[in-house]
Amino acid sequence: MKKIIAVFLAASLVLLTACSNQNSFHFLSGEEKTVEDYRGQWLVINFWAEWCPPCLEEIPELGRLVEENPDIAVVGVSYDKLTNAELAGLVEKLDIKYPIVATEPMPYLPVAKPQSLPGTYLISPSGQTMGPILGKIDRSKILEIIKKVEGQQKD
Repeated sequence: MKKIIAVFLAASLVLLTACSNQNSFHFLSGEEKTVEDYRGQWLVINFWAEWCPPCLEEIPELGRLVEENPDIAVVGVSYDKLTNAELAGLVEKLDIKYPIVATEPMPYLPVAKPQSLPGTYLISPSGQTMGPILGKIDRSKILEIIKKVEGQQKD
């Protein structure tokens, strides 16, 4: 009986430890984050794929968005199940200027994978999630949405 209890307690500890990181994700750099780490600023989560022409057009736009607006964070998520090495190669090839979520370990994001690409979510500084916005989006459209939401919050 003591052996069964010990096995149960060990299994429970493993499950609790695994569950404690269910809201985290890693970047290709190895840095671990949660959405809570972005509280107080806008977070753009963009799902993309190399085979998606509008996605490729968004990449430089999102890079400029980050460069011009340090209070906005952009995170890229590969739609395809690629290895971290394959993703790192694409980051270099496509000159992606914002962090890309690693696929290993499995990321836990607060948003669902969109049914089509490109797919973008916006998370407000207070944690409100908007999206997915399907189809190509540029920095001016993102800034327009942010301005509109911030204007509504002041009313």
